[in-house]
Amino acid sequence: MTTLADGLLHLLKTEPTLLPPAPKAGNLAAAIEYRRYGEVHDCLRCPEPAGVAYIAHTKIGNRWLDLCWACNHWLQSNLTPPDDWGPTT
Repeated sequence: MTTLADGLLHLLKTEPTLLPPAPKAGNLAAAIEYRRYGEVHDCLRCPEPAGVAYIAHTKIGNRWLDLCWACNHWLQSNLTPPDDWGPTT
């Protein structure tokens, strides 16, 4: 069964232009920390300030996925566990 969290990630996979470009190389961990603490970004899912930054590897390159702590918890708590994904081929 697909969850809303799965649906959000599927939408972002098919429409990566909804996310801003992220660095392609270099110290990505430092870039993530700077984005979290050195810049102000809105959460993708709600109007709160983002406190979590992920780099999503997409078909058009790396993109930022910015979430507030509550939406990050929602995403992590509601994704379908990998064991339920079924065959990958």
